[in-house]
Amino acid sequence: ASFEQNPMEKQSLNENVSETDLIRIFEKLDELNKSLNQTALDIFKNETDRKLLSKPSHLTFSIVHRAIELNRGFKSLSEANNWITAINLLRLQADNCMRLFALSLVKDRLDFYNRVINGEHIRNILDAEGNKMTDLYLSQKLDTLYPGFRMLYENASGFIHFSNEHLNINNDRIEDGNDFMMYIRIAETTEFSIAKKVDFAFNMFKVTEELYRLLNGYKLSMAEFMKRFDK
Repeated sequence: ASFEQNPMEKQSLNENVSETDLIRIFEKLDELNKSLNQTALDIFKNETDRKLLSKPSHLTFSIVHRAIELNRGFKSLSEANNWITAINLLRLQADNCMRLFALSLVKDRLDFYNRVINGEHIRNILDAEGNKMTDLYLSQKLDTLYPGFRMLYENASGFIHFSNEHLNINNDRIEDGNDFMMYIRIAETTEFSIAKKVDFAFNMFKVTEELYRLLNGYKLSMAEFMKRFDK
């Protein structure tokens, strides 16, 4: 079964999937990690060949490093069948997208870098249009570029903060009229269906893919910027 769909959009879960699809997604995620790394190396080489290294690129490399590590962690946790922890990393990867996107919205990237490295929260920094770059604002702006990003961000946030998502995960409820029976898990591993596993993994792939597109946008802008230092 093909997993070529956009799960960021609200739609029913695709039940026509198998372990083979899950394996394919993780293979694609591994390839994406290599692409992220190579693109970062291209940016680094384009600058260091001119005996330069921009501070905004340092921030970008830090985001890429975090993204690759998150993907590795997601895969390791899934292999350990610890999906309830793995799915939290979706929100962190979405955070990477928003942070890199924020860099493209400001008037002065160097000022942005200096404020972030000195501990200022991005939510208190204004973009070029004078808007505070809160997570809500950034996720909504990104949603115009990548439809469904906002929904993924909201759904992933439901796993980060204790919510009804966790109340639904640790129990099975059987209703019979006004009566119901509930089976509650405490120390047992939560077993997700293959359809949900594929959905979680594909969402991780998609949000990383959006990050990769943002990174390529940064690469192009810096390639043009660096030309001014050519003799």
